[in-house]
Amino acid sequence: MLPLSVPPTHRRPPRPPSGPGADSHALRLPAEDVSVPRARHAMDRWLDRRGASPDLREQAALVLSELLTNAVTHTDSAWIVCATSYSPYDGVRVEVHDDDTSSRAPQRGAPSTEKESGRGLFIVESLAECWGVAVSPVTRGSAVWAQLLG
Repeated sequence: MLPLSVPPTHRRPPRPPSGPGADSHALRLPAEDVSVPRARHAMDRWLDRRGASPDLREQAALVLSELLTNAVTHTDSAWIVCATSYSPYDGVRVEVHDDDTSSRAPQRGAPSTEKESGRGLFIVESLAECWGVAVSPVTRGSAVWAQLLG
């Protein structure tokens, strides 16, 4: 994967969890608002079955919600692929792949107290060990990823 844009403080290269017990899951959904809770609940159930802690599951669900909402809101995608990898040693990696080949990489803006939106990437950045954007090998659009430590 080639990085499109990585925040200056998050230059660590993307990698899926690779320690003992690493496992992954993916879900293809329409790029619609109703897909956000569906993806969040599916990932939470999947992580619960693998023994991830409630705190880690809650953080991963929030990160997935923010990344998926951004993809639905800011791209012209028809479909979104949500992928999750988990290892008890490396934590959770959340990825959201859109199929919009013309979309720009997400940019963290300055949130405003007057606006109801614009805080998603700040939330992701505060919860994740690192995050970034790459060209998706799955959809050829963008893949926004975040790594959370367990």
